[in-house]
Amino acid sequence: MRILVTSTPGSGHIHPVVPLAAALQDAGHEVMWATAAESCPRVERYGFRTVPAGLGVTARRDAFLATRPEVLALPPRERRRALLPGLFGRAGAPPMRADLEPVFDAFCPEVVVHDVAEFAAPLLANRRGIPHVSVAFSGALTDELHSLIAASVAELWATDGLNVPEETWLYDDLYLHPFAAALGPLPAASTARYMRPLNFDGATLTEAPPWVLGLGSGRPLLYASFGTDPLAPAPWDDVLDALGTTDVEAVATLGIVPESSLGPIPPNVRVEPYVPQAFLLERANVVLSHGGAGTVLGAATHGLPQLCIPLAADQWANADAVAASGVGITLELDQRDPPAIRRALRRLLDEPAFATTAQQLAADFRTLPHPREYVETIERLA
Repeated sequence: MRILVTSTPGSGHIHPVVPLAAALQDAGHEVMWATAAESCPRVERYGFRTVPAGLGVTARRDAFLATRPEVLALPPRERRRALLPGLFGRAGAPPMRADLEPVFDAFCPEVVVHDVAEFAAPLLANRRGIPHVSVAFSGALTDELHSLIAASVAELWATDGLNVPEETWLYDDLYLHPFAAALGPLPAASTARYMRPLNFDGATLTEAPPWVLGLGSGRPLLYASFGTDPLAPAPWDDVLDALGTTDVEAVATLGIVPESSLGPIPPNVRVEPYVPQAFLLERANVVLSHGGAGTVLGAATHGLPQLCIPLAADQWANADAVAASGVGITLELDQRDPPAIRRALRRLLDEPAFATTAQQLAADFRTLPHPREYVETIERLA
């Protein structure tokens, strides 16, 4: 069976799809992955054939902000309702649709698998009568967001003589949801199913750096990250100040943020551009993050308490889910000075209820179906 996988280029969109794509490829199916050219080398390292399609992260962001610069002036909690349909719909979907058309012609997929924010694939799949599978990376979309996204691609669908089936188009054939029930509901669609997030991050393709092996043997280990490509400035200096006066050993991964842009690095903090988070989560006692879905799910499946300091996009919704579930704390914009961060960390380390609830959540995740359990389901779709 020929399976076309499509995704937007960010690691937070690629990594959740990798385990399912790998399971399909391991079952003997031919998998081709279409994503922006900048991400093709990474996907090839993960073991897949690729074809370039769509805009890169920066190009898409620039295209959107050129028409909607006022979005960045909105309060952070209100930006997602503009960013999701704007970035991935109006700015991202038309170029992706144009690039995917010849890929569909040449590859002739029998099933399409796409990350839920790649909005061009459902259009082409619908037009050609091909089943498509949506792989989500965070919580369920609200009804409002679903409607706004549908409106953002309505004109694109109309060019093919189609109307967007607003209630179902992201859920047509199969929708795979990564959040256990304690973090929020499954979408109401009849095609929605839970799928266990395996939190692929490339760790299986390399060995842990030697310095990682001794972490957490003395003081508690804290893992801190604001993502590989932060969508907004992260309060690193305040976080480092708080960590320097907390009795922990810490590893902070900066992504594209240069270390030279930071203030003093405390002696109990090791700063790195990137480390596959699996190496750190296996040894950590608590996680501090921006509430990005990959880090939230990684911490949740490892049974770790979490401190969320959201910056943008779905991070606010993810952080709210973490706090509501009892496994962590979310700090609002006026709660991010070093003393507040320090107090929150001490609560997570000292109050047993956080760790107990986090362990129960991890057990809940282990009951969700493994990606390979959907191979036969997808075969039947074709």
